[in-house]
Amino acid sequence: LEPHQRDSTKESQILMWIWNCLEVVTTLDYEQFLKDGVALCKLMNHIKPGSISDEILPGANFRERRRNIELFLRAIEKYGVPKHLLFKNEDLHLLQHLPRVTRCIFALGRLVDEDEDYTGPKLGDEPYDPVNRAAGRRRGGMPLGDDIYVAHVNVRNV
Repeated sequence: LEPHQRDSTKESQILMWIWNCLEVVTTLDYEQFLKDGVALCKLMNHIKPGSISDEILPGANFRERRRNIELFLRAIEKYGVPKHLLFKNEDLHLLQHLPRVTRCIFALGRLVDEDEDYTGPKLGDEPYDPVNRAAGRRRGGMPLGDDIYVAHVNVRNV
């Protein structure tokens, strides 16, 4: 993996999964949403309650962000993500290698799929979309997640 080889489809799937699990939606980019480690720690506690028993700090400064990411990495390694698939703190905190972060979260998603005790949203599940709810599915031909942003756009003004 090279630092510049980002996969926007996988990144969108990860965001949708986290949003579904935590019941939040944000306009932040993938890296901005994840880089303080708060959402990742909350995701892990959603998957396995109590897996991060330490206080999750708001990520307002360098130390808090590094600590949150370390808590997440320790928790997912304990959950079963192989050590060779873990990213380094700098990969996310300093945005040095986001493809490693994506690969790691996908490895976590695969483990969650196999976890019989987990009954929440899975990586790759369709997002809840109140705008297109009547259709029952997302708009064809659009990458996962993009339809959420354009469903309410009036194209006559574009």
